[in-house]
Amino acid sequence: MYKVFLADDEVVVREGICSSFPWETSNFVLAGEAPDGEIALSLLREIKPDILITDIRMPFMDGLELCRQTRAQLPWVKTIILTGYDEFTYAKEALALGVKEYLLKPVSAQELDAALKRVAALINEERRQDRDIQLARSQLSQSSGLIRDQFLSAVIRGALPAEARSDLFVRAREMDIDLLARQYRVMLISPAQPAPEQMLPLRALTSRLTETRAGMQGLSCQFEGLILMLFKGDTAEELDEGAFWLAQTLKHEAEVPLRIAIGAVVSHVFALGDSYQAALRTLQAMNDHYAREDTRIMDSAELQLKVDEVLSLADNAGLYEQLRFAPIGDIDRILSAYFLRAGEGQSVMMLNYLFVESILTAARIVQELGLDPQAELPESRQVNAPISMLSKYEEVFSAARAVVSRALSLRDRQSLSRYHEVIAKACAYIDSQFADPNLTLADAAGHVHLSVNHFCTVFSQETNTTFIEYLTRLRMEKARELLLSSALRSSDIAQRVGYRDPHYFGYLFKKNFQMSPREYRAAHKDAQT
Repeated sequence: MYKVFLADDEVVVREGICSSFPWETSNFVLAGEAPDGEIALSLLREIKPDILITDIRMPFMDGLELCRQTRAQLPWVKTIILTGYDEFTYAKEALALGVKEYLLKPVSAQELDAALKRVAALINEERRQDRDIQLARSQLSQSSGLIRDQFLSAVIRGALPAEARSDLFVRAREMDIDLLARQYRVMLISPAQPAPEQMLPLRALTSRLTETRAGMQGLSCQFEGLILMLFKGDTAEELDEGAFWLAQTLKHEAEVPLRIAIGAVVSHVFALGDSYQAALRTLQAMNDHYAREDTRIMDSAELQLKVDEVLSLADNAGLYEQLRFAPIGDIDRILSAYFLRAGEGQSVMMLNYLFVESILTAARIVQELGLDPQAELPESRQVNAPISMLSKYEEVFSAARAVVSRALSLRDRQSLSRYHEVIAKACAYIDSQFADPNLTLADAAGHVHLSVNHFCTVFSQETNTTFIEYLTRLRMEKARELLLSSALRSSDIAQRVGYRDPHYFGYLFKKNFQMSPREYRAAHKDAQT
């Protein structure tokens, strides 16, 4: 089954394609539709279809720009252009953007069916090539590849002996490995449910994607059930783009759920071990915190770890790794399992040892927030002083739960406060710029210094709506106010609230208020009189 997305500003066209094409009996499903390119791009990121059908002439973002953005952000999507403009220039540009079919309106169900089947055949061929590559790689002699992997993995992990550094680049060239670059970054890729048989297909897929991406400088190897990916480039922005593209493409094309952890950018090949360690900590955090059914992608920067500042405490990493990202509601489950692992029928000394471990874990979490554990957690003062021994399991467990709960509450409160301020600032910016027809999601994200992907997630969490929905609702409210408080024409109001096309404004207004601007003004004028 192939997912299809339709973008066309003509309601009649969209409804015609939806109703006339035999979706129920075909291998295609209409997964979504949009009246303009900007809305379409936002929905495409969520739906992740296999095929995009788009008109060329649309408000806000035309079809060619939509193709350009889709190719950059969702490279697996195959595009069919649907337009009433039979011009060679359009066709030429569309082909340059990787468009697979070019159909002229009006298009029949038979024509569309034929085009979709041709595109589906291309998708099937690419998947067949993946399988062939996987088979070919499995049949290759492992000797040279194994030596290369061992060398490259040692470089990436920072595990080369000191004496090997002097001729590093010479040895790399002998193995056809180019390590020269200004900036480096490590990505770790692992199946969410590790299994040896999954590694070869995943490695083949990673290699194919890296090789087919124009301008990408990437090297991969395998180490202890992980695929290590090394990105090289001149700028951090270049590495960000490559890592994001590969992660998103793997998420879509891999046949199993993945864990994808992205390390920090470093400026020297001998600092690669730092990027690797950051990615490894991120991978471990994802494995501890998330269920295994879904693919997860995380940048090490998102963890906001201050490794050099954490407490040098007793060996409580196991409990700490489980609790630091856990929801407060999971405290009882995690502590119960931790206490149980220490053995049933524990002595009073063992019970109190577990309590101290809980205090140390809570103190470590609090210190990573930039707070003073002794000020926020009175129990932490007991660690280096004589404490009153608790004699019963229930007492120990209750005390441990209390101190851990305070630590996680501080964590959640700080996180909520930080993002609340960020999104409040973003909303204020949108409120002040809503009349600008060129206002985009990227503008709002850039204003608060967040990536577009991260901004989308945080914005929806804080506002319970998307950027497009928020902006549209704001513009509609402003339009409603102008209709009731002025004698401006509907077309003038459309311009004042950020819409170049008065027809599209009218369509959105009616969608929100169930009547046209003219009908709305007349109805409320009558009510006022």
